[in-house]
Amino acid sequence: MLIFELIRSHRLISRGELVRQTGISFPTILKIVDKMLELHVIMELEQLEQLPGAGRRGRLLSFNPKSFYAIGISLEGQMMSLGLVDLDGTCQSCRSVCLPVHEFILDSYRLLKEVNNLISLAEKENIPVLGIAIGFPAVVNPKKNAILRKLSLDIFQETPFSSIFPEFTSCITLPYYLDNDVNYACQGEAFLRRYDDTYNSLFYISLGTGCGGGLTINGEPWYGPDYRAGELGSLLFPTPLSSSSSPTFQKLEDLINLEAIHKKFHINLQSPASLTDSLREEIIDYLCPYLSYVIANMVHLLDIQHCILSGIIPLALGQAFIDRLQESVDCLLPYNLIKVESSISQNTGIIGGAVAVFNRQLEALFKESP
Repeated sequence: MLIFELIRSHRLISRGELVRQTGISFPTILKIVDKMLELHVIMELEQLEQLPGAGRRGRLLSFNPKSFYAIGISLEGQMMSLGLVDLDGTCQSCRSVCLPVHEFILDSYRLLKEVNNLISLAEKENIPVLGIAIGFPAVVNPKKNAILRKLSLDIFQETPFSSIFPEFTSCITLPYYLDNDVNYACQGEAFLRRYDDTYNSLFYISLGTGCGGGLTINGEPWYGPDYRAGELGSLLFPTPLSSSSSPTFQKLEDLINLEAIHKKFHINLQSPASLTDSLREEIIDYLCPYLSYVIANMVHLLDIQHCILSGIIPLALGQAFIDRLQESVDCLLPYNLIKVESSISQNTGIIGGAVAVFNRQLEALFKESP
């Protein structure tokens, strides 16, 4: 995997340069390269490396991002985004479709149909699909493909995904991987920004039908021992004192998600055609205190430099929301610098899931004897 990452980042590199950069012996490098050539992850060119002096020049190796695909799926409310992703994190045939939910049960037939369509597209290109990643809005144990908590499904203990959606899982032949949808989006964001070391640790917020968070610390996703890290929507905020002078609390998600915005401002931001400039300002003024408090506290707890804000609500409110939130955070943290910004891509959930598939499947392929 170390050699794979080096080749992917350099794009063109020789066997000798791999030896020089890693300190791995030349025979071992030859064995690894032969395996990658066999898998078509790299291609050998006629072009020779450029070296000072008269030393022997080796042929250059070129990274082949389309040697494999993975399918990424991200679910939010009744919307599903999915697509094929190559080894560079580039989306092919990515799109969003409405996936009606009946009594909180997914339309497994429609989901399966969309997946099979993508598999067919990959087959036409003669590119193998290594697996399927499903970003699901719940507390998830990704090691066991199990849901730990999902209120709308009355799940409060570890339950295999396959037992909840057998119509889907029994019909797919590819390996599949499950994680929280925002965790995958956070991992996709980190992957797309991987060449900037300041993004090794970041806080990802998704604000739409729910309110979720994801964390990447030192380049690795942070789950916590019970996979509950980033459960942003469950943070408690005090409400005005009741007549009994006893404080009451509300979950952050219930205060700032799409339903809360609809109740307070009588607008559906999923269809924001009637959103006026003055109403946009009112909604931004309402949201910024909640989110700026959360971000400021996360900076003190985790010493992070970047916060990514994504989801249906930020998309509807636009850059003005990002700018105002940055101002609010700066007022709370005059001596700390954190950059609040929008997502680098609308497909980070799809990409993050695909990256998880590649990491698991490529490692297994590389372990096989050449």
